[in-house]
Amino acid sequence: MMENFQKKVHKRLIFAGIYCAIVLTLIAVSMIIGLDDSATAFTLGFGIGIETVVIFFMGKYLGALKSEDKLKKLYIEENDERRKHINAQIGGTGINISILFFALAMLVFNYFNQTVFFTLLAVTLFNVIVKIVLELYYNKKV
Repeated sequence: MMENFQKKVHKRLIFAGIYCAIVLTLIAVSMIIGLDDSATAFTLGFGIGIETVVIFFMGKYLGALKSEDKLKKLYIEENDERRKHINAQIGGTGINISILFFALAMLVFNYFNQTVFFTLLAVTLFNVIVKIVLELYYNKKV
């Protein structure tokens, strides 16, 4: 069972590395081409912000792969029944998918229509705030 989880964590590291490489490539391309508009700057900033979080998790996963105890703690953390129950209560998968699609739509419309962009930005932030509030509420309740 732990071998499967170890493979899963290793795959996460590979995808995280690919994401980081893509963001770094986009930054280099935008600097070479000289894309200076606000839409590109926002998109790259958004990508760099996510990359910061990805790098944090890469460190966590690398540490878990190097230590059997840390790997077990990560496994327990991810398979905790209480956490799963709270995630089910707040509609975890559904709200995560909606946040993802609103964020992607926001990044696309950033290049076409500023009104739609700001509306999608507000909707994305609203969804994130709702998720955080619900998670805090159910953490205290459950």
